[in-house]
Amino acid sequence: MAGALLYAAAPPARAQVVPPPPSAVPIPVKPKTDSTPDSAIVKRDSIKAPIGRFADPATYEIGPQYEWNRAQLFATGSLTVADLLDRIPGVTTFRSGWLATPQTATFNIDFRRVRVFYDGVEIDALDNMSGGILDLSTVQLWTLEHLSIERSVEELRLYMRSWRVDNTDPYTRVDIATGNEDTNLYRGFYGKRFDNGGVLQFAGQQYGVASTRFAGSGDGLSLVGRVGIARKRWSIDGFVNRTHATRDIERPTPGGGPPVLSLDATHTNAYLRAAVGGVNSGPWAQVTIASLGFKGTTGPDRSVGATSQPDTLPRRNSETQYNLSAGYTLGPARLEVQDRLRALSGKSYNSASGRLDIVTPLGVLSGFAEHDGVLRLTNADAGIRFQPLSFIALAGSIAGSTAGSRTGSLPTTTSARGEVALRIFGPWVSAGIVTTGKRTGLAPIVYDTLFLPTVAGRTTARTASIRGPLGRGFGIDAWITKWDQTVPYQPQYQSRSEINFANNFPKRFPRGDFEVRAAGVYEYRGHMIFPLSAGDVRMAPAKTLSALLEIRIMRAVVSYQQRNILGYQYQIIPGFEMPRVLAIYGVRWDFWN
Repeated sequence: MAGALLYAAAPPARAQVVPPPPSAVPIPVKPKTDSTPDSAIVKRDSIKAPIGRFADPATYEIGPQYEWNRAQLFATGSLTVADLLDRIPGVTTFRSGWLATPQTATFNIDFRRVRVFYDGVEIDALDNMSGGILDLSTVQLWTLEHLSIERSVEELRLYMRSWRVDNTDPYTRVDIATGNEDTNLYRGFYGKRFDNGGVLQFAGQQYGVASTRFAGSGDGLSLVGRVGIARKRWSIDGFVNRTHATRDIERPTPGGGPPVLSLDATHTNAYLRAAVGGVNSGPWAQVTIASLGFKGTTGPDRSVGATSQPDTLPRRNSETQYNLSAGYTLGPARLEVQDRLRALSGKSYNSASGRLDIVTPLGVLSGFAEHDGVLRLTNADAGIRFQPLSFIALAGSIAGSTAGSRTGSLPTTTSARGEVALRIFGPWVSAGIVTTGKRTGLAPIVYDTLFLPTVAGRTTARTASIRGPLGRGFGIDAWITKWDQTVPYQPQYQSRSEINFANNFPKRFPRGDFEVRAAGVYEYRGHMIFPLSAGDVRMAPAKTLSALLEIRIMRAVVSYQQRNILGYQYQIIPGFEMPRVLAIYGVRWDFWN
């Protein structure tokens, strides 16, 4: 099906400007953020200065960018970061079941290449039983206001901004969802700005899963709070996100490997931040002192003897980050420099980075360089999108990394990606090639401690995609990747194809009080290899067909999605069956006082 979607032609579209795909069109009809009311009812001076300063990277994808605001994130139907990453070419996500199970991802065959920056703070894997791989289920997607994904050839960088309010009118929102596997999810938000620029925000999410089969049971409570004050040229705020999640032991199918052990864990991410300078132009600077903490306990496996029990002692780990960043925006150019000091396990690590973006009507030129004090690596990459004509575009990225003299397991590597695209009646049709130098990689031991790391080498992939509007409210977002060989933790063939529709029927509803959007998604990944010392485990191909329907009436959104509609039996991690059919439905409702 993916190949058919990539091959199919579409009705011509008259628009010469490519909008984001309908699957990413925001639902609430309001400008900027969901804390900004309609201009017809806004009071004078009710919109206050923003909290914090950011320089989001200028991404250089051809066609729609991988960038979402708050409303667009929820409109994708993604419940976790891993759900959202399934949309990105080159990313392969892993999970042993449903919401309560560990979730990890590789980018271009390396778990280390997926990096998360939350309000400028890099989120590191603090659980020493994860093998140094970040569990993406611990990153709370629902707390975000904005997300940009920079797809360099060397690594995938996720730049996240937490939810902020800028209106003196109190804002409240309630989300309720339920579904298969006894899934229940509740969210609540409250935010308000005061006349003096002060801010008060708090929010929470509670979910629970009680799987009767193999999808994994568990629950989680996540709380968010922010207090601070912002004036036109400066801001100070404090932020905390504390998540307590539990998962039950998850046993494989008969004849499978060891279970995914239970876990009772608490993650705490908090920071104090001060910022000065302009928001969209001129110089700015920001200092952030962050504290990241993990506390967890693994439960015993009652099916084995005492001598074979895992380590069930409570474990703790904490990290302090001191981040100093500054930038300058002048016309099409944006410059940013940053110094990051980590205090972790009694040692300190210093990392410094710099970025320069130039955005013009002809395209984007971006450069990034970093010395990573943790891995003792010096990385540099550059990306470009060049669009000399309205119907042709070129894009590419080149990257290299050099290891320090005491880092023998991380050799010097170079990688490159090139892509050429034509806009044919609306959507962009592209083809490209990726060649990447792969270092010795990590193993996802959170699923099985016997999994082996990958070995160094060079791999090449060919890519093709169709992305953009088809006309009459329809759009397409489809891609396929073929690597030159099947290597551990990476399928040789992988594709995702989405046909979507969005329409607010402006003639019948001129005030924009009604909207319908729908999407159908087909995902495929070929054979996969999981290396073990006793011999590799070869996984059968996996495929799913899913659908999403959302109806907005004023500020209430009724959502229904069904994953794996045809009930395919498949596994992502050896021995763990994924849920056959998952239906999730609910409502998101905004209120303004």
